[in-house]
Amino acid sequence: GGEDQMVIACRYDGWYAPTISIPGKDIPMERCGAYCAGLIISYRKDGALVSIDLGGGYGGSTYEALKSNQIETKGFKGAETTTKRSVTGKFKFPNKRSAAYWVFREALDPGQPDGSPIALPPNQRLVADLAAATFEVTPNGIRVEAKEKVCERLGRSTDDGDAVVMAWFGGPRHATNALE
Repeated sequence: GGEDQMVIACRYDGWYAPTISIPGKDIPMERCGAYCAGLIISYRKDGALVSIDLGGGYGGSTYEALKSNQIETKGFKGAETTTKRSVTGKFKFPNKRSAAYWVFREALDPGQPDGSPIALPPNQRLVADLAAATFEVTPNGIRVEAKEKVCERLGRSTDDGDAVVMAWFGGPRHATNALE
């Protein structure tokens, strides 16, 4: 709703289709949960897991609408704590958002055995979103820069990057050959 847009990132193993953006002004607020759930269902394929941003905004009503229709849905709250560790196991994270961005960063590394399993669509906005956040090592682990600061620097929200990272962090719906 409002100035931000709703972004749907469809993930097939490590391959991402072009993101789908729906301007917030086009979402009817009086029925936004059901409306957004319907949009998600219209793009969902093969019983894919749906990840919804519950960190503020309008995700809660969409999450409830999907759950009430027995759609497998995972809520993502970036401020929540996590037990996730870096690929080496050396680093922890103070919150889920930091873990999600760092784990996605690790997955993009072309120097890992067999290269990166991720294929992103050609989208300069997405690349800018993913490259904008900085990280710092703190006593509580690796912390990603606050979203508000990244958005302030970019002059817009990082909706595309957030949607792609949350889809990755949710994990694969089913084990497939691509991620073995």
